[in-house]
Amino acid sequence: MSDHFPNASLIRRFAAMLYDSFLIVALWMISTTLIVAFLTEGDEVNGAPYQIFLYVEVAAFYIYFWHFKGQTLGMQVWKIRAVTERDELLTIDECIIRFLCATLSVVSMGLGFLWIFFNQERLAWHDLASRTRVVYLGKNPYRSEEQP
Repeated sequence: MSDHFPNASLIRRFAAMLYDSFLIVALWMISTTLIVAFLTEGDEVNGAPYQIFLYVEVAAFYIYFWHFKGQTLGMQVWKIRAVTERDELLTIDECIIRFLCATLSVVSMGLGFLWIFFNQERLAWHDLASRTRVVYLGKNPYRSEEQP
């Protein structure tokens, strides 16, 4: 693994997920409003198909940002990025594996994330499974933050 950037701390990861959760809830509100308005004629939406739809929507959110940008908007704020072992952007397959295993990390009451404390390189279960990592980019990684 490249040691160009250090692996991100659990606090930075959770902070980025908190920021992303606000965006995801907004996305869910918009999509649910559209479903209620155009598909159910104003009736409530519930059940397994709706829950699966919401899950797929979250998956699409993360997979898109990890694959094309390496960062979600929350990750940009907290100056972290998901990269491969070669410090490159993730492939679609790596993103899918990472997302599915991150789901297991969350569903297991966060044990997959807590694994960071037991792993010498501070890698979570989904980092290990997808052969990716989340790195901290430093204090001023973006051009807009450079001093003139």
